[in-house]
Amino acid sequence: MSDDNDDLEGWQLVLLLVFFCTVGGGLYLIGWLTRPSFFWDHPLACAATAGVACYPARFLVERFSWWNRLEERHASRHRRREATPSSAPRRARSMLLRALRVLTGVSIALGSLAVLPIAVLSSHDYENMIEHGPIQQAVVVSVERDRWSKSDEVTVKVARPSDAKPVELDGGYDLTPTPQVGDHVAVVVDPDDPSLIISATKDWSTPWWAYPLILACLAIPFAVGLAIAFA
Repeated sequence: MSDDNDDLEGWQLVLLLVFFCTVGGGLYLIGWLTRPSFFWDHPLACAATAGVACYPARFLVERFSWWNRLEERHASRHRRREATPSSAPRRARSMLLRALRVLTGVSIALGSLAVLPIAVLSSHDYENMIEHGPIQQAVVVSVERDRWSKSDEVTVKVARPSDAKPVELDGGYDLTPTPQVGDHVAVVVDPDDPSLIISATKDWSTPWWAYPLILACLAIPFAVGLAIAFA
């Protein structure tokens, strides 16, 4: 990337961010279409793969003539601006744009950092629900096979203990053996959201490898924010 023009670097980072979102979203879509699959079960792996793909993508795109012409065009405008005496309105507009860039970039960087404790805390929500209970028995009212699944993944619905309303059991697809209609399963009902019922026998702990992936995913918007603000 050229260092002649700050705005160009900002746009290059935007293009890389669009590429990142497209690849990550595309992988997750493929995971959904082929579920159960690795990417469907591990959405953070989609983001990590997209982040790694940004490096060869940047290397390849810099070999295209349109990218180089874009750099030359911005560099030429930058040189013309430097050669033209600055007026008071122009200086004021430049300061305003700079302030907006710093505000936007710092907000993105700080926002990415704020996601980390939220992600860590949310990963323990289900474990806390099971720990504090109460654990109840619910009757299975339906077991539906996922028509997209290649391994007979199922959607399990249970009768909510409070009113017998059919509600999907979160984690029911991991129950072994697969429950049948009429079976009783251990569940916990979210006291803040009665429409959320989770399996009390599923292991909801976050695997160790998820935390490095979270950090890697957060590092990308953090770096983009700092680049927009201070590049």
